Amino acid sequence: MDQLNQTDPERRVMRRTIGITLRSIGRSHTTHFAKPLSTSASHGKKDSSNTLESNNEFEQRIFGGISENSLPFFQKLDRIEKARNRPGSRMNEGISSNLDGLYENTLSDGMDGKLKKAARYFEFDPEEITKEDYAFRPDMTFRRGMTYDTKDLDLRKPGVRKPPKRYEFQVTTEEVLEKADSRNVRFLSNFITEAGIMHKRSKTKISAKAQRKVAGEIKTARAFGLMPFTTMGTKSFVFGKSMQDLDEDYEYESFDRRTIDDTVGEGPLAA
Repeated sequence: MDQLNQTDPERRVMRRTIGITLRSIGRSHTTHFAKPLSTSASHGKKDSSNTLESNNEFEQRIFGGISENSLPFFQKLDRIEKARNRPGSRMNEGISSNLDGLYENTLSDGMDGKLKKAARYFEFDPEEITKEDYAFRPDMTFRRGMTYDTKDLDLRKPGVRKPPKRYEFQVTTEEVLEKADSRNVRFLSNFITEAGIMHKRSKTKISAKAQRKVAGEIKTARAFGLMPFTTMGTKSFVFGKSMQDLDEDYEYESFDRRTIDDTVGEGPLAA
C-alpha cells in the first residue's frame, strides 16, 4: 500500500508535464499557421480597432499584394509548381518514381503477339475437298436441280435457307380439253382442294370452257361413285387410297402399304 501511495504523486507529475508539453506544441503550430495569413505590412492599432473590411479590400489583401515586399497568392503557387516540376527536384523524383509503372506497356511480355495470332488463326483442312462429307456451305443444303444466286456462295455472310418449293399442278387449256373425263379420276383430283372445293381459274390458268368441262366431269364421276363427296369433316381425296377412317390415318407417321410390301418382296429372303 505504501508503494502505491508513493507512485501516485509521480504519476500526477508526469501527466502535468505531458499536458504542458502538448499545449506548447499546439500553440507553436497555430502561431506558425496564422503568420502568413496576417497583414504584416500595415496592420496595427487601427486594424485591431476596425476589424470589418469590404470584399474588395479582402481580395486586394489576399491576391493583390499591399506592399512591394509581399507577393500575390497565385505567384507563390506558381513558384511552388515550377520548383516541383524541375527535373532535378526531389519532389519530382518521388512522383515520377511512383508513376513509372503506369506508362509501361502491359503486353510487353509477348501476350500481344499471342492474342493477334489467336485472332487471325483459322483452322482448316487442305484435303477436306476430297472427303465424302465435304460441304461448301454446311449451313445450307444445295439439292440437285436447285437454283441459287452468287450471293449464296459468299462465305462472309450467313447462309439463308430457302425452303423447297411445293409441287404445284400445272396444266394448259389444251390438256384439260383432251384429258378431262369422268373416268380419269387421277387427272380430275388435281382440280379439287382437300375440302372438295374446285380450284379457281386464277390458280389453274385455264379458260372458262375448260373450267366448265372439268366441273361437269367431276360431277359425273361423283354421281357414279368414282369420286367421293368430300367436306371439311372427312378425309381429303387422294387417288389410290381408301376414304374409310383407318387407324393408320391417326398415327404420327404413316407409310404406304404398297411400298412397304414391295420393299419386303425385293429383299434377299423373297426368293
